[in-house]
Amino acid sequence: MQNLKDTKSSIPYKLLFWALLSVLLIYYLLEHVLGGIADADDLVLKYPLKRGAWVYVTHYGAPATDLDTLRFYLSSPVPGSDEEILKELNKRNSFMITDSAIEDVMIGEKDNGVGITVKGAVYRYFSKQYTQSDGLQSYRVSLYQQDERG
Repeated sequence: MQNLKDTKSSIPYKLLFWALLSVLLIYYLLEHVLGGIADADDLVLKYPLKRGAWVYVTHYGAPATDLDTLRFYLSSPVPGSDEEILKELNKRNSFMITDSAIEDVMIGEKDNGVGITVKGAVYRYFSKQYTQSDGLQSYRVSLYQQDERG
């Protein structure tokens, strides 16, 4: 006859099941729900440059106490609809973040890159960008900032 003590596990399977389910639920919430909060909401501007690159500007509508921001990207052309472009840009690093309104942004081409004029605070800015369109190309990003929005 079989001994019942030998067939019972010291850790109940129900406990293991609920622990595994909890870990998977926490992972899903952190990765898909909270991880998507930092993604931009809208693609608000696409500006082509003569040497083949594009300047993309996305709008990020922040939660309650934070300011809405614009994020700037300089990239090889990204094919697809605005939603597909936005999804791809959310995987990349922006070269500038500002709290400017889109009406307060002017983009123009310069001999060695691009000039951007903004009104408002600039939180992050990199003055040199590289793209892979037609080989490695460098772009100088010249920033003209006005502190106050009028």
